[in-house]
Amino acid sequence: MSRVVRHTVRAAALLVGLPLAGLFAYDWVAVRPHVAEVEVLLARAEPLEASPPQRVRDLIDAGVASPDAYGARLALAHVDGTDRRSAVGRHVRELLWRFLLPLHLDDSAMYGLIVSQAYNGTDRGLAALARREHRTSLDALSPLEAARTVAVIQGSYVLRDHRRVEARAEWLLARTGHAR
Repeated sequence: MSRVVRHTVRAAALLVGLPLAGLFAYDWVAVRPHVAEVEVLLARAEPLEASPPQRVRDLIDAGVASPDAYGARLALAHVDGTDRRSAVGRHVRELLWRFLLPLHLDDSAMYGLIVSQAYNGTDRGLAALARREHRTSLDALSPLEAARTVAVIQGSYVLRDHRRVEARAEWLLARTGHAR
């Protein structure tokens, strides 16, 4: 093998190998020790929050594109609490958790994190919001009620304005194709 090819292969191995080794090390030190804590959090959640109905999952997908990013952020907030680090550091940690946490938890658990840990205006959990606002469980919500319930995970500012909740709910319904 020529010297140029040998150096190119070594450089490529370093460029790929070092970041993978760093990712593995971060997983081992920062994510893996907290997976059991996240699983306990899901075990304590209501059954319909730990494994949300398909309609709720579809609406979450329409609003956040993937449960991995938002679920990882909620898990990280639970594990680390309020973060006083720099914004860049927080975003880097969220990005790492976004890729690593789904390696330890399945899709259902990621949806469960969102539904059980999302802020609902007074506490956490979309099941409590569904009971409070619509007097029913998550699996018995109409499409519009489910969209209103899921709309609040956009942020607490949405909760303060009924028109924003309605607009977000209509947008979610249009994206999922559910009938009103």
